Formats: sequence, C-alpha cells, structure tokens
Amino acid sequence: MPSKEAPVADWVTIPDLYRDPFPIYERLRAEGGVHWVPAVGRYLITSYAAVHETELDQTVFSANERGSLQIRAMGHSMLRRDDPEHYLERKAWQPTLRPGVVKRHWQQVFERTAEQYLDEMVAKAQRGGDADLIWDFAAPFAAESLRQIIGLHSVSQQDLQRWSQTLIDATGNYADDPEVWAKGKRSFDEVDAVLDEMLPWHAANPNESLLSQLLRIPDYEMPMERIRANVKMTIGGGLNEPRDVLGVAAWGLLAHPEQRRAVEADASLWHAAFDETLRWIAPIGLYSRQTTRDVELTGVRLPAGARLGICILSANRDERVWDDAAAFDIRREVKPHLAFSKGVHVCLGAWVARSEVADVALPMLFERLRGLELVPEQPAEIGGWVFRGMLRLPVRWASVAPRTAADPGASAAPGTGQAVAPRIAVVGSGPAGCFTAHALRRRFPSAELDVLDALPVPYGLVRSGVAADHAGTKSVTAQFDRLFLREGVRFRGNLRLGTDVSLDALRGAYDAVVLATGMHADRGLGIPGAALDGVHGAGRITRLLNAHPDEGDAPSLGERVVVVGHGNVAMDLVRLLARDADGLEGTDVDDEAHARLAAGVRTIHVVGRSGPTAAKFDPVMVRELAGLPGVAHHVHGAALEALAEGKDARADAVRALSTASAASARVEVHWWFGLAPARIEGDGGVERVVFAGADGEVALAADAVVTAVGFEADADSPTVPGAHPDGRVEPGLYTAGWLRRGPRGTIPDQRTDARDLARAIADDIDSGAVALGAPGLQATTGEVGFDGWRRIDVLERLGAAPGRERVKLKAVERMLAAAADAGIPLPEVAEDAVGSGGGLPVTVLFGTESGGAELVADELRRALADRASVEVHDLAETDPAGLDPSRLHLVVCSTYGDGEVPTAARAFLRALQEQRPDLAGLRYGVFGMGDRSYTKTYSRGSELVDEALAARGAQRVGEYGRHDAGGPVPAAEAARDWADGVLSVAGAAVGV
Repeated sequence: MPSKEAPVADWVTIPDLYRDPFPIYERLRAEGGVHWVPAVGRYLITSYAAVHETELDQTVFSANERGSLQIRAMGHSMLRRDDPEHYLERKAWQPTLRPGVVKRHWQQVFERTAEQYLDEMVAKAQRGGDADLIWDFAAPFAAESLRQIIGLHSVSQQDLQRWSQTLIDATGNYADDPEVWAKGKRSFDEVDAVLDEMLPWHAANPNESLLSQLLRIPDYEMPMERIRANVKMTIGGGLNEPRDVLGVAAWGLLAHPEQRRAVEADASLWHAAFDETLRWIAPIGLYSRQTTRDVELTGVRLPAGARLGICILSANRDERVWDDAAAFDIRREVKPHLAFSKGVHVCLGAWVARSEVADVALPMLFERLRGLELVPEQPAEIGGWVFRGMLRLPVRWASVAPRTAADPGASAAPGTGQAVAPRIAVVGSGPAGCFTAHALRRRFPSAELDVLDALPVPYGLVRSGVAADHAGTKSVTAQFDRLFLREGVRFRGNLRLGTDVSLDALRGAYDAVVLATGMHADRGLGIPGAALDGVHGAGRITRLLNAHPDEGDAPSLGERVVVVGHGNVAMDLVRLLARDADGLEGTDVDDEAHARLAAGVRTIHVVGRSGPTAAKFDPVMVRELAGLPGVAHHVHGAALEALAEGKDARADAVRALSTASAASARVEVHWWFGLAPARIEGDGGVERVVFAGADGEVALAADAVVTAVGFEADADSPTVPGAHPDGRVEPGLYTAGWLRRGPRGTIPDQRTDARDLARAIADDIDSGAVALGAPGLQATTGEVGFDGWRRIDVLERLGAAPGRERVKLKAVERMLAAAADAGIPLPEVAEDAVGSGGGLPVTVLFGTESGGAELVADELRRALADRASVEVHDLAETDPAGLDPSRLHLVVCSTYGDGEVPTAARAFLRALQEQRPDLAGLRYGVFGMGDRSYTKTYSRGSELVDEALAARGAQRVGEYGRHDAGGPVPAAEAARDWADGVLSVAGAAVGV
C-alpha cells in the first residue's frame, strides 16, 4: 500500500484534550493513528502500532528534540538524549533505583512514609475535616518518598510537590502560557539553589540517596548542569507518576467493588491492579520525539525534523490490542502496556513506583481503612493529557484497623488456598497438566490432586512430542518430578479417558476436572495428492523418534524429503533428519527409528508461505541448524538484500544459513520462502510436490513429504479445542494447554496459562459455583503409580546404549511389567535433592539495563542458598576468561533496545567474540528476559550471549529459560522453576 501524507486534525483543541482526551484519541486511531495537529504544533502518534514502532529505533525517532519544552522547563536531561550520551547518564542514575536496592532499602522507607501520611489523613478526618485521598495521602506520600530517595534533606515534601507541579506544567505548556513559564522558572532556580547546598553535604556524608551515589560514580564525573537537569526531571516524573497511579488505582477499585473484593481476597492481584491502572490511564500521557530523516510510520510519510507527540494514553487503549479497552479490568488478559515506555528509554523509576504503590501504599490503604468508599455528593475529578491524574478524590471510611507487625506490602497467599481442600483431577500429564497441578498445589496447599494419563508413563509431550535431541527442553521433567515426590500430587497412569474411566465418572468423583489431553492428529494439507503413500505428519514422525508405543514401525523417507511448514516443529524435523549418529550423543532418540527414517536422506526442502520476517520459527532453532556439521544450506526467495542486518532476528538467522558451508556436505537443505503447496503428484506414491509462488509454480522432486502445518483434534478428544479460551467449560470442568487455546503455545506458555486457570477454579469455588465433597476415584485394576513409573525409568536408563540417555520401552505390556517388578530397585530420594543441585557451586551472572535481571539474580541467590554455594556477579564486571569451570554458571540476561545485549554487558560479549577464550568444560544455563511484543527481537540479547559462550566451547545444560515482561508470571517465579530444572540436570551429570 503506498504511503500518504498525514491528515490534519484541526478540530483538536488543547482544552478538550485536557478535559477528556479519550474520545479524541479514539477518532484519531480510527483515522489511522498519525495526524498533524495544529493546536499543539506537532504530529500526534496515537495507535499502539505506531507508538511501538517509534520506540524501536532511536536513530530515526530521536529523543533529542530541538526546541523541546522539557529542555526549556528542566534543562537537557537524559530523557532528551540518545545513546551513547543517554546511556552514560542513565547508568549514573541506576544504582539508587535498582530493584535490589529498592527492595532491600527503600521499601522500608516507603512503609514508614505511608504509615505517617495515612495516620495524618485519619487524624484530619477525626477532627471533622474532609479527606481527599490525593492531596491528603497520595501526593505527600509520593513527595516525601522522592525527597528521601534524592536526598534533598534541607527542604520539605511540600516544596517537592510545588516544584514537581510547576515543572511538569511547563513541560506540557503547549499553549505557551507566560504565567506557566514564570512559575516553572522560579522552581528551576530554587532546585539549583538547594543542590548547591546539598551536594557538599552528601560528599561528606555518603549514604543510599541519589545525590550521594552520583558523587561516587567510578570512572565518570557527571557535569553539574546535567546533574541539575536530571534531578529536575526526576522531581517531575518521580513524584507525579506514583501519585497519579495510586490515586487512579484507588478510584478504579472503589468504583468497581467486585474487583476490589477480588484484590482484597488475593494479595497477588495488587500488581495486576497496578499494571491495569497504568494501561487504563497512563500518568505520563505524552512525550516528544523528533524524526532525524524522512520516514514512513504505519503508512504515513513524515519529513525529517518532524516533531512528534507520542500519545501513551491513546496507545494503551487501542482497540486492536485490548478488548473493551476503555474498561478498568484487573482480570483482563495481560498484554504489554506502554506506560513505562520501552526500548532504551524504559522508565528508570519503574521499580520505585511499583514498590511504592503495589507493594506498600495500595495494600496498606485498603487494609487499614475499613469500609473505604467514594463520597457520592463530592464526585471525583480527573484531568490532563500530557500528564493525567486525579484532581480530587474525596473518600470516607467506617473504621480504622490498627497497624500490624506484618509487612503491609507483603503478598500473602490467597485466602482460598488456605481455607479449602478440594479434590481435583487433571487428565493428562504433559506440560499443561503438570503446570496446572503445580499451580493448583500453590493455590490449594491441602487439596487432593490426581494427575491421570492414558499411558503408564508421565510427561506426555515432553517424553514423546518434544524433539528427541533437545535434552534441555526435556529437563523440565525434573521440575515435574517434585510434584509427585515432594508435593503430594498423585500420578495415576494407565487410565485412559473414555475406556478405563468415563468423563461422567470423573466428574462425579472429583470436585473439579481439568482436561489437558492435548491435540495429537496432524493437520492435513487439503490439496490434491495429500493422501498418497509417502505423506507423513510431523507429529507422527516426532513420536516415532521418541519411541511412542502407539506408532508402530518407522518408514523410510528415501533420499529427497520435502518438509512443508516453517514453524518450530518443522525446524525440529529438519534438524533430526539432517543429524548423523554422532549428533545424537546424550539424547534419548530411538536409534532404530532414526536409522529407518533418516539413513537415506540426502536432500531436504523446507518450504513456507511467508518471507523470513513473518515465518513462525524461533530464530534460535534456525541458528542451530546453521551450525550442524556436514550440512550445506541453500536459501531461495528470501529477499534478504531488502532487509537491513541487525533489525530482524529471523532474517538474520536466515542470513546466517546463507553463509553456512560444509566442505563435504552429507545433507543439503534447501530453504524456500513465499511458496504455498498446490498439489502432490505421483503414481501411487509421492514423486514431486508443486508449490505456487509469486513467479509461478515450483516443482520439487520428492520421495516423501512431511507436513508440519499444525495439529487438530482426533476422534478421542474430550472437547472441541479452543472452544473455551478462558479454560472454563462450565464450573467444575476446565481445559488446559492446547485443548484450551488450540494448537499453539510453547511449554513456558503452559506455565502462564496454568496460573490463570488455577485462579479461575478458585473463583468458582469461592463463589459456590463448585461445591466440595466429592468422594474421589477408587483405585482401578492395572493403574500405575509414580513408583511404577520410576521402575520403568530405571529399566530404560539401565538399557541405554553407550552415548544414549535411555532406551524407551515401546510396548505398553513391557512398561506394565516393569512397573510391577518389585525387583527393580527404586532410587533413593534424598530429602533435599529433588530438583536441586545438592552442593554444586553456582555463579549467577546478570546482564541488565533497568535492573530486572539483577532482581532475578538476587532472588536466585536466596532461593538456592540452602542447596548450592551461590555467588552473584554483574556481567559488566566479569571477564569471560576468568570464569571458573568448576562452577555452574546461571546467566540471567535481558534484551535491550532493538535486540541487543544490555549496554553494560557488551564488553563481556565483545571479549567472548574477539579475545576468544577457551571455555571447554564450562557448563551454563541461560534465562532470557524480554518482551514478546517485540516479536522480532524478543529474548535476542540472551541468545547473543548464549551463542558466544557456545562458540568458545562452553556447554549449555537444561532448558533455555525465557520470561515475557508482559506476561502474568513474575520473572523471579519463572526463574526459580527454570533454575530447579538446570540444577537437576547439572547435579545428575556430576552425581550429586
């Protein structure tokens, strides 16, 4: 579609924006999301897609705007600079605001401050005064907290309130009001005078405050004018943001009683309320950018030097991203909002605001003020568009609870889980079923939980569906073992739904039933010739390689194989077919099946409809293929010359294929892009596959076709997949995994869904929709318990050929015989050994930009302290040549900017790439932190470190962990589960 000039929105006025910008933004989004608005003298960027794009490239959308109102109001702070200058100043600001420091030091300050101003508001009301939640509590609390953080001890919180308001008024003075400028200038000068007074004091009295830390930066001395500008910027955003989030969150909860009841009953929802508030009404509603060259933004031409207003208030209510976006809903599906910005300018104070509001002030407010409510005769008021928040919020309450000794911001376990003990059955022991059982155990510590499986062996997809050569992914079973060995969940194998037990019988025996049986049938191509001999489904081939007992003997695929599909399943198959026997060392692949399938393969064509940037594969999978020995790659139709290097991880991975070479290629892989399957031809069996492309048809000679285009339900499916996306068929009956959402989502995604489903089941029990008291399912003849599986496991491992982890029993009869054989000794389970690394020495290395990875590293230090000797180091201060191979290294790394390692970790990466230290013998695990909304570069920062370590001979162990910043599972929780699996694999390897 050709680009167009920006439409002119001359109907927009500043007073209308101040009163209520949302109807204006709704119209602007509907008309494209990029408009020239004469009233504000800039282009307003209002759609989520357009705002998101401006965050991806600071070289085009610069923060260093000429004639910036913020520079005039506050001085030239880091918010109006691009890298590398921006990074230097940001790094200087980080030590005081890092999440570990916030948690260890500042949260106690916030608790004392919140108590003080809550007491003052209560005392005012007791004297007969009206209580305004904003000006009597939120504003003084935020101002005093900020005063302490900065270290402005010679002034009052009232001074900071006045400075903050006048400075941000000047920053948003698009009407060019001279009185606004005059007030801002007075505050500007007063802040300078106070800094002249306080900086010498902090030099003589080192402490945790920002000013004190600024005077102790190693190897860098920030110029005074930059200190002044950045302190003023901090006074502006650091006060109004927590103030306004606190006020709007309280208003939202008080106006929605059912959500208030939910969050008061489940303390884990305070953070959900915090994030939904930021999405609903972002406190910083607009910031500026300026284009450095002519550019097209979502189809609209912008000239070089165009001044942009990035409308966060609007983007966070884009109907194309959120359903019912105008509603306040703490239960909505979590998607990444833009209130803290993204990319290099992601908010430095995010951890402070989250601690102040979600961990301290909100819980304390609703805990202590019993019967807190709005005052109908004094309605709340809200205003603003550059900055938006409550102007007044009158409240009243019935009584005041005394202070408690407990931490008011601590996340207590949900009340539901402590009070009831339901009986729940989970049908299916794959990742969806096991993660669901894990989430239910956390929610209901006393529940009777049974996990049923049709086979005598557990773990479903992980045992039989995951690529047989990806031992790291399979290591997640170490986490699941803990369920059955330590957490009182019962495995009940060899119970097939519909044969051994009916769904009606299960529902009568349990209070709730969760169906997590997955989807097993390969989706057909639906083209002529798809039924010819030699057409196979990817799911069946994968199960054959994993020795699934239902699949029988493997066929030969011949010399020429066409794989249809560019998803991760297709990548797994290409890799397994292209590997030789040496490449299967340490796996549990079925050697007989692999030999029959792949021994004759010489040419593999892997074909997809899309170009590289829209393909469904994980770039890591493609880069792994590029490194296979004895394999040559040829790329067709990728049009890589039109894609800039370093801007798309998928395109870069395909580009790496083009440069991969094999001196004497054993297998050749041809990659085809932009082709759709048209027909399969042959006389009784496959001879060729014909594809349709933009330039006509392409015919590929083939002996076999493997379809990797998805999965669908088979005749045994207990419900229609995807029919109940929230997981609730009806109260008491639920779906998980692919039955819930359809055939999409990775193993880590199931962990996220399990948390939501456990909450939905708890809601149904709380509401009375699910009654308790079911009798449970009686033991069934032929049923296999977890000890039976452990005997099967022992026998399989003992029978493994050299270089293999196990040889799987293919017949159910042999499995049952092993399960019942009391002569097979069960391994001892030490009290503290399950899911741990015993006494392994562990080093946690973190690479961070905003502090998230550091916080996760600190959490891992505490979580592993009783079972490992743990050290924590910053990648910024680590020389890879000095890494100790006797220690297991857990690398926790965020992604920064447009798919890069954090700036502080670049020296570490560069040393790996340029100095090339020999790291043979070093073992490590990787936990990547990113944001899935950056689909092209999500998790790329950690992948770069992973690739560089592997290139130097280090060996990655365990599952590659990933965390989505926009998802509902906290990073620390996901990291603990990941670390359990890595330590289990590492510990088993050294016999601890």
